[in-house]
Amino acid sequence: MFEVVRDCIDEVAECLDAHGHQAGGYHVLGPDPWRVVWNDERTSFAAFLEAQYAILGWRSPIGPAEARDKTLLTLATHAEAVRKPLFIVLVDEETCLSGIRHGLVPTWIGTESFIDLPTWSIKGGRRQKVRWARNHAAGLGLEWRELRPTVDTNDHASMMEVEQSWKAERRERRTDSFQRTSFTELTEIRRYFGCVDGDRVLAFCACTPASSTGWYLQDIVRVPEAPRGALEGAMSLALDVLRDEGFETASNGPIPFWLPDGAQPDTHALGPIGNRVVRFFDHQYRFGGISQFRNKFVADRTEPLYVLRNRRAIGPFAATSLVRLLTKPASPVD
Repeated sequence: MFEVVRDCIDEVAECLDAHGHQAGGYHVLGPDPWRVVWNDERTSFAAFLEAQYAILGWRSPIGPAEARDKTLLTLATHAEAVRKPLFIVLVDEETCLSGIRHGLVPTWIGTESFIDLPTWSIKGGRRQKVRWARNHAAGLGLEWRELRPTVDTNDHASMMEVEQSWKAERRERRTDSFQRTSFTELTEIRRYFGCVDGDRVLAFCACTPASSTGWYLQDIVRVPEAPRGALEGAMSLALDVLRDEGFETASNGPIPFWLPDGAQPDTHALGPIGNRVVRFFDHQYRFGGISQFRNKFVADRTEPLYVLRNRRAIGPFAATSLVRLLTKPASPVD
């Protein structure tokens, strides 16, 4: 059964709370025109955006393990029925294997890293770079606290200044796709932790649930002049608070084109046009810098990530549709 998320948003949220495990799953609760396909029992769904020439599936299906395979197959069957190339991005190992069984083609795309919150600490040698950076900022008199932009007008205005200056620093940060950075979205479920200099916010980390027991350190932004350690301290505070409140895991998000041992695995070719799409995003989002910063927060567990696609030819129109879905607002649902 196919539905627009806004027509079943409470069910989607309940399923995410119970079965979510990857960063970014809660994107589908946002304002973009997400659709979902449910299994017959409505215990599992797969989320997707559909353009004229391509379908973009987002992350692995959500639901009990025994239901996710059927949900994936239903989405793949839909793509074949409408004769469109299907790309399901950032799926886990289980979904990758399930996709192979259903004739989909995998491509390794990166790694998601997880922190075990009950044992989280920056003491010792594993995360000493984070500790050194935070101590540097603390020595300059900076402090960290939870920010509340929905009730504190100064927090809201100062965070808006941070976000706007961060986007102004590089053009590629001003994307308006569903992956955009916007602290004003999903404020009813997100939490914010920031570095402050008096009343001014210099950097903040916006955290979004990954499930009822886990969180995603999603948007990490700072003003260009923020000193070293401002952002590391904000992320550290977020992890400290979530640990102390009894949560289990925190995702540091997908790190594209990175493996824990630094090796490059064999990948299945996307073809010349598909590889152009991959190179475009590598250049667009400066993945090397992202991995270098986030890897300061050494993971307790990592999970390989893949793109799954069906076997339809990836022509120029399909590639254009895919790039548009990932960089610009999707068209409203009919």
